[in-house]
Amino acid sequence: MVGVSPALVSMVLNGKAEQYRIGEEVARRVAETAKEMHYAPNLVAKNLRSGKTQLVGLIVTDISNPFYSAIARIVEDRASELNYTVLISSTDENLKNTERLVDVLLNKGVEGLILVPCDGSMNLVQRLYESHFPTVLLDRYFPDIDLSSSCLDNYRATELATEHLLGQGYKNVALIAYNTEMHHILDRISGYEDTMKNAGLSSYIHVRKVNILNPKPDIREALEELILREHVDAVMFLTNMLATNGLYCLNEMNVKIPDDVAVVGFNGNDAFNLFYSPITYVKQPIEQIAKQSIDILIKRIKKSNYKSKVFLEPELVIQKSSQKDV
Repeated sequence: MVGVSPALVSMVLNGKAEQYRIGEEVARRVAETAKEMHYAPNLVAKNLRSGKTQLVGLIVTDISNPFYSAIARIVEDRASELNYTVLISSTDENLKNTERLVDVLLNKGVEGLILVPCDGSMNLVQRLYESHFPTVLLDRYFPDIDLSSSCLDNYRATELATEHLLGQGYKNVALIAYNTEMHHILDRISGYEDTMKNAGLSSYIHVRKVNILNPKPDIREALEELILREHVDAVMFLTNMLATNGLYCLNEMNVKIPDDVAVVGFNGNDAFNLFYSPITYVKQPIEQIAKQSIDILIKRIKKSNYKSKVFLEPELVIQKSSQKDV
């Protein structure tokens, strides 16, 4: 339509008119005609030529979990600032789903992955590490695999919570966790156990592990045993979902918080604040965890030997559910 070669059009639309000494009038006509025709570049062809898709993958375990939906939103916004688009998938804590979604995203041409690994995924993560594909682990990690990660300092989180409960005068403190070998949960258990031992309360250590896919029946059974037989005076729940299910069970059991038992949860949500006794909880720096993950990934994409492992500091939000007169 302008009467010039495709090569000249390309030079103008790529901002190289001055570099190739194309006249201002010709450059203007090319730009105006492109606008009139609503021309847009073929991104597939452009990406094939450059070898860059500007796509990254984010694989979480459960996008319906408020923690991961918040993470996804922040990662997406930060990636957009860096001119990347995020493809988001959810695995339902299932290894086969995780393996399938990794393959799907790699076939889509993502330049890197942010992955929340599920239980049993160590071999998959090891393969990603050995392939040198840009990968960042989020929220969870494997200490024996030298991949970049952005996580909470999980040991410090339960150490902080346990110290608070002991400082309030509770001593028969129990903990409810998922039955998993994932290290973020193991670190939280260790933080609790070590703090209890250091306080001379080893005999009061109670750890109950529940099914990760259908936890409520196990939680109810664990709470009945802990409260009715072990006479615990405080319970910590190691995830948001465990705490939410635990509160339902405690209500069904007519257990009063904190009069009968103190409660500490993980990650705040509306249920914690609207509960008749607002719930004390470990607050994760979600924005930092999310932004660090995408920032580390983009640096890794641009620099093949870049690596960073970040463990961010937790905060304990103290509310009515864990306080009493000492």
